[in-house]
Amino acid sequence: MDLIDLDKAQLFLVLAVPGIVILYMRGQFLTGRALPSSDGLMAYITVSLVYYPIALPAFVWLQGLTNLAAATVWILTIFIVPAAVGILLGMNARKGWLQYILRKLGMGTVHPINSAWDWRFVDCKSCWALVILKDGTKWAGFLGTESFMSSDPAERDIYIQQVYEIDKSNNWLPRTSGVWIAHGEIQSIEFWPITNATLADEKET
Repeated sequence: MDLIDLDKAQLFLVLAVPGIVILYMRGQFLTGRALPSSDGLMAYITVSLVYYPIALPAFVWLQGLTNLAAATVWILTIFIVPAAVGILLGMNARKGWLQYILRKLGMGTVHPINSAWDWRFVDCKSCWALVILKDGTKWAGFLGTESFMSSDPAERDIYIQQVYEIDKSNNWLPRTSGVWIAHGEIQSIEFWPITNATLADEKET
């Protein structure tokens, strides 16, 4: 590797990597999607430039350290601390801590999660669901840990691990199967929380 390539690699490491780590870790708490390449690099650099004033004391400290200690702090500054920052930002986006504080102060903000689908399923607890398709077909089911909801905006499919027949009296009769519902077929989804009684019924089926 020539000197120019080495300089470019160092510049990329300093300017982009903290932002990449921060946004990647944050994304794991939201949709898990990476930024498109057209927007990604600029976003990574911008986040890194915001991060560096916070990390400035570490850079000042580096000047008085031995090579081994300095390398350790570099790793912490470029990788470990940004990962922690990304986790905190992801938890904040999911839990809405900052939004709650700003609302108390009379200020509104744009929600960090882009769609109602992502918001509902980003931290989806086990629940009952009734999915109505565009052709009027109804699928009643149990959404649990073995169900799956896509986070890809171009492929909003869903897998329900346990489905039920709905009779004329609106009773849910358990079947021994799950169902995959393709993208573009869903008209609406209704949710009900799991109560102790319904959870006991589910375990019996």
